[in-house]
Amino acid sequence: MAVTSTPLCGDYTEKLYLFSGQFSITLKDSQSTSAVDTGLRGMEWDGTNTPWAGLVAHKLYLQSGLFSATLKTSIDVTALTGIPSGVSFDQTNTPWSALDGAKTGFLILQSGQFSATVKTSRDMSGTTGSMGDVSATGNLDTVWMDNDTPTIAYLQSGQFSATVKASRTVVSGAWGISWDGVNTPYARRGATDKMHLQSGQFSATEKTSLDIGTVDVNPRGVSSDDADGRLGAGAFTPTAVIF
Repeated sequence: MAVTSTPLCGDYTEKLYLFSGQFSITLKDSQSTSAVDTGLRGMEWDGTNTPWAGLVAHKLYLQSGLFSATLKTSIDVTALTGIPSGVSFDQTNTPWSALDGAKTGFLILQSGQFSATVKTSRDMSGTTGSMGDVSATGNLDTVWMDNDTPTIAYLQSGQFSATVKASRTVVSGAWGISWDGVNTPYARRGATDKMHLQSGQFSATEKTSLDIGTVDVNPRGVSSDDADGRLGAGAFTPTAVIF
């Protein structure tokens, strides 16, 4: 399917947002999360539910749909990290990023949505002092945002090898990041609060951007409503074989 909507989370108003297209100013829906956690730090759309990361309670949450008020499950990751900074889903496991605590600057792969089993992790603290959002992509590669100075988007091989397949310096203050199968949406907070659409993984071409400062002045996570495009599902077209 093609991208028709852009989910985004905003930390200033503590809401999950659904914007029309890539990117129109039309706000299709929103859901307050303030009764659950007062700090949003990254989100993703997995085709069924919306996982998001909470700053204050140090939890990963699974919100039903795009977006119902139903909170399906959550897991406290305090013992692992202290503060999660982003979260995604690859249809089997949950990659997430750690901003602070015992595993500052780590990429972590948690089993399911969410078991307590940590399948693997990688220390990226030598690369970044400020880990931003993370997203699982096709071929089980991982895109993530280094919110340090300069702000850099990374494409990491696998879950998680030491191989960095690509990187690109983006606008200062970028935090949220995802992949739609064609382009890289990312969210920037700071002097200008915008959603950006970068061509590929990652060309220098910025295809479009949208200032959302009138909606939220602290966007933290971004995705698309095309989970198949993000994960590469549907790339194989079955062909009938006639004997």
